[in-house]
Amino acid sequence: MRFRRELAVVVALFVLVGALARTSAGRFVLPLVSVAVVAALVILLFRTPAYSRTTFGPRTRILESTPNTTDTACVECGSPATTLRRYVREWVVLGVPVVLLDDGENPVCDDHRD
Repeated sequence: MRFRRELAVVVALFVLVGALARTSAGRFVLPLVSVAVVAALVILLFRTPAYSRTTFGPRTRILESTPNTTDTACVECGSPATTLRRYVREWVVLGVPVVLLDDGENPVCDDHRD
């Protein structure tokens, strides 16, 4: 299902570009769009990737840190938390997160860390 949707978007873009290329406005619009796409790709490629460079689509990362307060309780058992686990669900293009889809935090103790 996902492949069909992506294929439909690609075909629609090709039809749009083909129709635009046949008009007189295409002489001005297509070079500007091409420059903007190349500039966006250059910016994405020079950012430090959070994922491998071949990653594309929705991905989840887990970042761990120590909690700021000592009264934070573990979400699993209620004992004092020693680690604050932050999850981040992102849309990734060429290894670079471009859209944040969801995020949150879960304090956990050492027993429930793995």
